[in-house]
Amino acid sequence: MTPRLGNSRQCGLFVFAFGIIALFGAGCVQIRVPDPAIRYIAFGDSATADESAGGYPEMLRTLLGEPFEAFANEGKSGETSEEGLVRLELLLSDEIYPGAEVLLYWEGGNDITEFISQHDWFLLFSPDDPDYPITDELARQLSESQANIESAIAAAREAGLSVYVATYYFLRESIGECDALPFNLLLPPQAVNANAYVARLNEHIRAAAANQGAILVDVAAEDDLIRADPDNYVDCNHLSEQGNAIVADLFFNVITASR
Repeated sequence: MTPRLGNSRQCGLFVFAFGIIALFGAGCVQIRVPDPAIRYIAFGDSATADESAGGYPEMLRTLLGEPFEAFANEGKSGETSEEGLVRLELLLSDEIYPGAEVLLYWEGGNDITEFISQHDWFLLFSPDDPDYPITDELARQLSESQANIESAIAAAREAGLSVYVATYYFLRESIGECDALPFNLLLPPQAVNANAYVARLNEHIRAAAANQGAILVDVAAEDDLIRADPDNYVDCNHLSEQGNAIVADLFFNVITASR
């Protein structure tokens, strides 16, 4: 005798319910509800990700006189420009922030961090040296980074956003804590070499902004001010609340001047 399985509707509901439970249980589904109140999207890596009062986006929001609900912090620590491009395109295509007007974009630093970890982990070389041994590899990485940044700018502008793109600050050329390097320590000669890499990245960020019509926020141009005080840093490659205040002021000045 064949057992009765119930009608097709009951079976369909059971399968649907089981599938939803399985997906949520496995952590596969992330539902984001669109937020039309957001006007500014701060997007980038760990330079953006700090959502405390000591992060530049929150300071900038205060300087601009915007309410809390007008700013979205979409920083993600450790993210490369390639990963960020995918995330940004999804964010825009899903219209998570349908009322957004401005993208504050600060990414690419982890491209260089990963390159160094793969090719020059002890920072023994400077790309400024005439006998630098990995010129071709660095050129490829920087070209890829610029292409990713240009694609991110283009996607945001196509979505109707004004785009502000930041360059990176330099490391202090002194002994300091640095978990990005072996032994968690940065020595002055290593910092000099690291800054040569940062300078090359910044050249490509500036070119990407110019090519795609973004507005440049040249954090690197504030080098004398930022590196003058060790209290502007919390470690080798992250700014303190005091350092982020300099960045927020710079973003504010550029935004207000461009209106």
